[in-house]
Amino acid sequence: MTLINSKIHFILLAGGNSLRFSSKTNKLLAKFKNKNLLTHNIEFLKELKFKKITLIINNLKDKNINIFRDLEVIKGGETRSESVKNALYKSKFRSKYVLIHDVARPLNSQKLIKKIVKNLVEKKYDCVVPYSKCSDTAIINHNNIDREKLKLIKTPQGFIKNKLIFLHNKNNKKILTDDSQLFRNENNKFKIKYLLQNEINIKITYKDELETLNKLVENNILVGIGYDIHRIIKTNRNNLLKLGGAKIKSKVKVISHSDGDVILHAITDSILGALSLRDIGTYFPNVKKNLNRNSIDFLNYALNKMNSKKKMINNIDLMIVSEEPKINPHFKKILDSISKKLDINKNSISIKATTNEKSGLIGRGDFIACWSNISLKEN
Repeated sequence: MTLINSKIHFILLAGGNSLRFSSKTNKLLAKFKNKNLLTHNIEFLKELKFKKITLIINNLKDKNINIFRDLEVIKGGETRSESVKNALYKSKFRSKYVLIHDVARPLNSQKLIKKIVKNLVEKKYDCVVPYSKCSDTAIINHNNIDREKLKLIKTPQGFIKNKLIFLHNKNNKKILTDDSQLFRNENNKFKIKYLLQNEINIKITYKDELETLNKLVENNILVGIGYDIHRIIKTNRNNLLKLGGAKIKSKVKVISHSDGDVILHAITDSILGALSLRDIGTYFPNVKKNLNRNSIDFLNYALNKMNSKKKMINNIDLMIVSEEPKINPHFKKILDSISKKLDINKNSISIKATTNEKSGLIGRGDFIACWSNISLKEN
């Protein structure tokens, strides 16, 4: 479908005034999953390889629109219908099909868009409309109505473009709640496909709705634990020991197949664990090419897996156990290094250090160990 997507005209409506959202906050710039609604939608469309994207927006200077230079930007009208007309009449893009979506619906579904495109291209429908069923009791003037007959209409909606233009030319009403209304008013003259969408597809109208949605998304937390231990030996000279990517002077030397960074090894395994993947040894076994290998390679492998699954680090809790070297004198250096390598705020990192009170192999100074607990959230 990606080849077809590149030929489809996608209109993204962002021309509203956000009056019901907040008198002080522009809804388009409100944050959803750490990105504003506008950015979130556009990045999603580009990921699906849409090339012909028209953004309908008002007050262009107020929206910092420069970051979307590769988009076609057209000024909106006073109503939704006029904004769509501006996109259809003024756009430079030529296409057989057009999809129209409200930027206020951030829970985009790749599955839904594929179904819409398939029904337009393969099944030759003129208008494809997603909807959900009404599960709440619905009333008019204190009287119940049959909710089984209700369809709650959503976007994105798909159309044969020249037919949509024809109906907009024919329409004299300024107020349309959605574009499928033009086809629905034509007494079965056009082929309309209603797609039942069971996925959540909320339209953000009020600020409280966005705050609630963000809380729901943030609850999708993945947790992982990582552990690593290396043997160490005492020497008569200073060695450069790697801890969290920082180089620490110490009179102990780590014995390891790689560079022996016990902290980065534990962090890497905790990320892999949160993603339900195997441990470092599975992907980087003790073979010749991994001899003395920089632990950054292991960490970057795990971070790339994390990014591909659209996750980001929420917080990380480290516990380092060793007699030597002492961790506290190097705390800031290690914290700075981990923050930089993970690209997260230092406030999201906890580093604790302790000894084993002269007990066991660690307590005798023969080993250094690290535990890493990590939580990942939606990016």
